[in-house]
Amino acid sequence: MMTHFIKMISFSRLRIVPLTILVLAHLTGCQLTEKSTNDSQYSHYYLWLKSLSNQELLKETDKQKHNITGGFYEAEVNLALLYALPNSPIYNPYTAKTTLNKLTIAPEQAVQMSAADFGFISMMKDQLNQQILTLNKLILTEQLSQENQSLLQSKVSERASLMSQIQKLKQQINQLKKIEIDINNQEPSS
Repeated sequence: MMTHFIKMISFSRLRIVPLTILVLAHLTGCQLTEKSTNDSQYSHYYLWLKSLSNQELLKETDKQKHNITGGFYEAEVNLALLYALPNSPIYNPYTAKTTLNKLTIAPEQAVQMSAADFGFISMMKDQLNQQILTLNKLILTEQLSQENQSLLQSKVSERASLMSQIQKLKQQINQLKKIEIDINNQEPSS
């Protein structure tokens, strides 16, 4: 009887070990396939936008504007991405930056936002700031160049006017020299 009891305990242990292994494998598998919270939905959206035609970008812009009126905070970021996309028909870094500055994320939305999305938005703000500074410097440089071009043009005109005056004065001097020669030639020699 005791032998039978020992065999039953050993048999029970043999059943528990595979069952434990099976449960651990399933738990580990669930953790491995769980959605990563580090993915950035905005980076994926931006890459998708880069594949669209100008017409599709305009439609997407209208859609995101409509979504903003519907109260979707993601639409504000999406619209800023549309404005920040180079070579798009609505490219405007100033509007993109303004849109991001107006962005207000409620605490419950901030909790749902991944660190990657938060980092993406922060990086985008920094890049837009830098781009706007560069654009402002470019505008200033172009204005200075236009001013210098105007100044150069006026100096060229002034020089041409002076050259014309010099030419007239030379002609007058030559005429006066001829008159002097004529006068000297008319004097009787004594």
